[in-house]
Amino acid sequence: MDLIAIIRSLEELLYEVMGWLVFYPRTLWRIVMRPAAMIRYSAAEQGDKPAERYADALSPPLMLLITVLFTHFVAIAMGDNALAQGPASLVKSVQNLLIVRALIVAILPLMFTVISMQRRGLEIDRTAMREPFYSQCFLAVPFVLASQIAILVGRHGYDHAWIAALVIFVAGLGWFLWAQTSWINQLEGQSGPSAFGRALLRTLLALLVALGVALLIALAA
Repeated sequence: MDLIAIIRSLEELLYEVMGWLVFYPRTLWRIVMRPAAMIRYSAAEQGDKPAERYADALSPPLMLLITVLFTHFVAIAMGDNALAQGPASLVKSVQNLLIVRALIVAILPLMFTVISMQRRGLEIDRTAMREPFYSQCFLAVPFVLASQIAILVGRHGYDHAWIAALVIFVAGLGWFLWAQTSWINQLEGQSGPSAFGRALLRTLLALLVALGVALLIALAA
């Protein structure tokens, strides 16, 4: 194998990973503070050439994946044995565990995407799904991060740590419902209690589906 090609590949990999340290917190801050603007930003980026998309941010699926990776390694640093807690016959490696977790987490943006497209009478295909799915990945990141932090705090905190965990989870859920209400208002023309009600019902449905998939994986193992 060409040694120069390997070195160049490592160079690109190092540059990409170091870029995450800059663009992940920057993109996360933009999502939290201006979710509606990031929805429009993600939609606009879909019109660019693939190599030019998200030049000043991380792509939404990558943001979601890095969130899963980050919380996983923080849990390990805090003493969790993730493999021992997972289905032993299915999750035989860290790679498999991360893939399973990422797929379960991705159910959240997928459910919102499919339901919204059905409500708007749009044909569901790979091309049409990309724009709303990417936007939903952006919106899912803060909620997923808050949920995972809440789990870690509740599991490894001191007495009454569950109170702090509950506060973190409720804050993340509240933000997520607010962001989803704004998204439904923009795309479906709903506002006020109607948009919030839809956001709440879809969130509950998506969480139930994600939980069901996780249980099926555990039973299959």
